[in-house]
Amino acid sequence: MRVLATAVLMLGLALGGSANQVNKRIRFERGATSATITGNWHPDPKANESFDRYILGASKGQKVTVTFRATAPGMVYCWQKDYENGELASSSGKEGSCSFKLPANGDFFVDVNPDGDGKAFDYTLTFSIL
Repeated sequence: MRVLATAVLMLGLALGGSANQVNKRIRFERGATSATITGNWHPDPKANESFDRYILGASKGQKVTVTFRATAPGMVYCWQKDYENGELASSSGKEGSCSFKLPANGDFFVDVNPDGDGKAFDYTLTFSIL
């Protein structure tokens, strides 16, 4: 199965200044193998750790690529189930990408946070699944 059959593009997905600490599910248009979103990471003075989290469902063995472009150095961390299982892939800087084969069916997570001074930055993520 190339993309989960239930995946449908989230119409009106516009991530702005309030994305921190909120989970956002990424959905693909029917038949599409990629989706692109934009966001704005900013520090949260009420939290010890501040990140934007994206969730995407996929099937075991599918190859996932996450491409990242930002206006300041950022970190993208891809994982499944919990941090104790370790990362699937990661990337840092103003742009980069990471690829991995999903080890099990289900959701995986992509966290975006700063890699540097902790100042706000805009970013674009492209999720591709084959």
